[in-house]
Amino acid sequence: MKQKKPKTRLERFLSQLILFCIAVMLIVSVLAFIQATLHPLDPVVSKAEVTLTILDKTLSSSLFSGVSLGTIVVILSILALSMAGRGVHRRQYMVSYWRGILSSGIFFLSDAFYRYVRSRGLLYYSASLALFIAVMLILVEIISRWGSASEERDRRTELLASIVSGLSFGLLVQAFEALFALAKEKVPDLLSRFSFF
Repeated sequence: MKQKKPKTRLERFLSQLILFCIAVMLIVSVLAFIQATLHPLDPVVSKAEVTLTILDKTLSSSLFSGVSLGTIVVILSILALSMAGRGVHRRQYMVSYWRGILSSGIFFLSDAFYRYVRSRGLLYYSASLALFIAVMLILVEIISRWGSASEERDRRTELLASIVSGLSFGLLVQAFEALFALAKEKVPDLLSRFSFF
């Protein structure tokens, strides 16, 4: 008789997740049916709506430069929950967290830089691009050597990966914008050609 292969950790997780979702759906369905027929939760629902409306107004209020309290609460909640997880290495998490911020910052700066210099002309763009790359590489070397020699290679690898991923994402955004502009221009022409009216 063939022995049954034990489930992998992924299979166990997925089966537990499916069972949990089925249980939640059953409970919600029963509660929704009871509420739809007997309306026992009407006072709770009306009170929850009032509370959520007040909470929504509070969280939507802008603190500075369009940043709402809700955005800060969501980010801090995700940060706290992920840090509290059992299967998370906190030191590695913080390194990846700052690397992600660096990557996003590089994307933001490179995108703004690209748009500004491109509007000034191709010669300015070529010269500024060379300067931009040189400054980035110099900054990577300064930060990489600013610490212990044993971690220099790892630090340089992380910084270069963050910079390249930020620049790559900026390139993808610009390519998507170019494709969207092209489609916006060409699709009406194609539709008018194939129109029977």
